[in-house]
Order: sequence, then structure tokens, then C-alpha cells
Amino acid sequence: MRRYYNGIVLLFLFMILVNCSTTRNVDIQTMEPAQVSLSSTIKRVGIIGGRVHLKEEKEQTGLNVLISRENEKLAIKARDAAINGLYKALAGDTRFDTIILMEDIVENKEDPNTYGNYLDWNTVESLCNNYDVDAIFSMAYYDSDTRVSLKKTTMEQLNLLRVKEKVAAQQITLETLIENGWRIYDPSSKLLIDEFTFNNQIVSTAKGLDPYEALQAIEDRAESIVEKSKQTGSSYGARLQPYEHSITRDYYVRGTTGFEQAEIYTLSGDWEAAADLWKKETENIDPKISSKACYNLAVLNERNNNLDVAMDWATRAYSQYQTKKIAEYIESLKYRQQQNELLLLQQSESLTSK
Repeated sequence: MRRYYNGIVLLFLFMILVNCSTTRNVDIQTMEPAQVSLSSTIKRVGIIGGRVHLKEEKEQTGLNVLISRENEKLAIKARDAAINGLYKALAGDTRFDTIILMEDIVENKEDPNTYGNYLDWNTVESLCNNYDVDAIFSMAYYDSDTRVSLKKTTMEQLNLLRVKEKVAAQQITLETLIENGWRIYDPSSKLLIDEFTFNNQIVSTAKGLDPYEALQAIEDRAESIVEKSKQTGSSYGARLQPYEHSITRDYYVRGTTGFEQAEIYTLSGDWEAAADLWKKETENIDPKISSKACYNLAVLNERNNNLDVAMDWATRAYSQYQTKKIAEYIESLKYRQQQNELLLLQQSESLTSK
């Protein structure tokens, strides 16, 4: 009974805290520019694969050798899946006329000052001329590291009487870390347009009467590794596309009866009615109240993607009552304006290239 009353009290206190909160949150959906910008002159691209590098256990037991052999074949298959994932992503991009899968015939030169292998510009230009492409997407490397661990355990097994009983067993765990690096080369400007690395971890475990039987009992490991690798290729292609993003802003709901009434309107979805009340509060003789109303109108206009109007209201809010919160919000709006300009530029170049 005491627990019941304690629960009621906690719920009551929580409701009081919620109701007394001076602000509420609103989620704003934004469209962000692509993480990678390409020139509209790039219409034909080539994709080249990278070397597969496997890290091996220092202790090479018979089990580790068997796993290493399987991993070598699997890594090559997974690397190819990643390249095909990128190919499909680029093939769906209307900016490109042609996507060419280039043979992995390049001996990448290793730069001791960087991680992975880079193509020198003479090689890039030669490849672009030979394949008649404007840029090269390169998987610079594909690294795979598998850690093997064993431990004693038990498992159920049917005995001769077809009755389940616990028997001594071994549990094997394969923890595979995959890292692949991608780069985009533009020979016309000798510019490394982008460089990005993906990291994935796949953990597989199973039991058996001995380590070899436990290894054979592992299911779907190969499929998971190949699928994860394919997703990295698709995800890298997605870096060329604008993407939706959600940000959270807060707005004031306390201070006057006008703010409290406006809160009711926002909760019902009637933001325009709330805006009318906030506009009235901008004329409040208390600069703190007036500033909060201007701030709310800035957030509302940002929600409606009217960034310039939002900046005007935010600036007015700061002039009324200077706070760190409003100053930081103005900086956030400046960043959003810059991102929006970049998005419009990317969209314009995309239309031009079609």
C-alpha cells in the first residue's frame, strides 16, 4: 500500500513540475545540404576497389587458421558488395550519365603521413583518360579484424533416451571489426573532394561440443558482414544527396496569461492563433516579456522555414533583453541560413547538370 501511495505522490510531483515548466519543446524538420558537393561538370564517374587487409591473431592455432581462410574469402566478397552498393546509389543519381566499375589494377601508393592508400594525381589522370570519366570514387582500403574467444559452458543435448540433458560445451565468439575508407578524386582541379571512413562491428556467437562444432553452429555471420558492407557503399552514395534532419527548439509558455493561452493553441496545433497572442506581447512594457514573445515568433518562423524573418525576430528579442540563450540561438540561425544557401546552390547545380 505504501508503494502505491509513493507512486501517486511521485506522479503528482511530476505533473506539477511539467505544468510549472517555463518552456516547451517543438521539433523542426529541416532539409540539410548534401555532405559532399560535386561540380555540375562531373557526369561520368568511375569506381575502383581497394585492397583487402586482414589482421590476424598472433597465436595461429588450427582454429584460427581455419577462420582466417574463411575471412579472406568473405572479406573479398564483402568489399565487392560495398562497391556494388555504391554503384547502385550513384546509378540512381540523375546527375550522372555513366557509372563505370573499373578494374582494381592500381597499385595504391602508401603515404606514411596519412592512413590508408592514396592515388597520385598522375595515376588519377591516366585512369580518367583511359576510362573517359570525370572523377573517381575509390575504396582506398577494406580492413577486417576478427577476434576469436572461447569459453567453457554447457548446452542441452538429447541423450540416447531422447531426453534433454546438460553437457559440457564450448562457446565461441567471433568479433569482427570492419573499416573501409572512401575517397573522391577530381582530376580537373586536382582536388580530393571527400574522404570518409565507415566502421562496423559484427559479433557472432554459438555453442558446440568442441570449438570446431561451435564454429560450424554460427549462423548468418557471412550474410551480416556482406550486408553491412553493402550498406556502407549505399551510405557513401547518400552523402551526395540532401537529407532530412530534425532539430529541437524550445519556446516560452509562462510569463503572462497571453503566453499560457498561446500554449493551449500550440498544443492543439493552432500556431497562428498563438502567434497573434505573442505579437501582442511584443508590445509589453516589460522588456523581458517582450523579448520572450519575439523569441517565440523567431522559433515559429524557423519552424515555417522563414529563416530571414526568424532572424529579424531573434535580433529584436536580443535587443530587448540580452541573454546568452538568445545570442546562441542567433548563431544557430546564421548556421541554418548558410546551410540553406548551400542547399539551394546544390539544387541549382543539380538542375543545371540534367
